[in-house]
Amino acid sequence: MSGDPTKASLWTDADVYVGPLDAENPDTVDDPFSSDWGLVGLLDGDNGFGETRDEDVDDKYAWGGILVKTSRAHFKLTKSFTALEDNATTRSLIWPGSTDTQLIVPRPQPVKVAFETREGAKVKRLITAQYAEVNVDGDITENETDLTAYSLVATIFPTSGKVLFLRQFTDGTVPPGGGA
Repeated sequence: MSGDPTKASLWTDADVYVGPLDAENPDTVDDPFSSDWGLVGLLDGDNGFGETRDEDVDDKYAWGGILVKTSRAHFKLTKSFTALEDNATTRSLIWPGSTDTQLIVPRPQPVKVAFETREGAKVKRLITAQYAEVNVDGDITENETDLTAYSLVATIFPTSGKVLFLRQFTDGTVPPGGGA
């Protein structure tokens, strides 16, 4: 068999953190998020974190139908997740600008978002390099037989240097000396 099964991941746990634009990022994957960051809470693991890439691609041909170049423009990245918990962080994404007693027409606000997945000692974090805008993606249904699920999609805005995420990770191996 070729390949390395230890490089494949079945993420057994995950979190989404949301913070204001001035929230301090953890220095490393081993550092916790500061109190500026809020947790979205329970997530739908079956839906996971969806990622959609969108861009305009246009092939350029010379006479005779020979492909010469391909132009690419308008790249857009979104990450989706489904929250199952109603808390202050989740409500701030679903009803930005609203209060506990008044819901106003939502206008997404720029926020920092971090996606963290874990499997044993292996951890991967993606923290927006600039910011994201989060929107409800679909209907929200409340009933007596299903958990209320909030499908959310984050549009990721890159820095002027085209950086989308800061990536922090471990490789899941045990360090020398057997430490945790």
